[in-house]
Amino acid sequence: MNILKKVDGLLEIVEGWILIITGTAVGVMILANAIFRFLRVDWFGSEELTMFVAFWLYFIGAACASRDDTHISADMVSLFTTNPKVRAIVNLIKNAISIAICSVFTVWCFNYVTWQATMGAKSSVYKLPVIISTIPILFCFGVWTLYLIRDLVRNIKTIGNTDAETQSEGGK
Repeated sequence: MNILKKVDGLLEIVEGWILIITGTAVGVMILANAIFRFLRVDWFGSEELTMFVAFWLYFIGAACASRDDTHISADMVSLFTTNPKVRAIVNLIKNAISIAICSVFTVWCFNYVTWQATMGAKSSVYKLPVIISTIPILFCFGVWTLYLIRDLVRNIKTIGNTDAETQSEGGK
């Protein structure tokens, strides 16, 4: 379990640095593009570079949101029940379905990235390998699947704890 915590901590550090670097880079590129347009200087291909960096920003951000469970969700169960066991069971079902869907997307992304690698596609202006912008998609879905598995394990433990609490309260 310590290895998983170390890997998670390392991922958090790497993801954080990628977010800082790419967030700053996207902001600087958009600002530079605005200044160049104001000065009527042509920066041909700026959108291409911004897109490459933005893919990393968006998808690493999505991975961080799934790690911290801060992504957008439409959880309405809390409106209907305060029972922790019911909430845990619903979360377990939600996470199990999410793992199945996310695993399929991860396989699709892997196939897409490997296809990109075999095609050797290049961007139109700077002739950069297009795979640079598809790798973060695969990374995102891969770690998202791992985080969903982590959350499913936590749900199973929560259900076990609520069962133990119910039994100890019933025995009093």
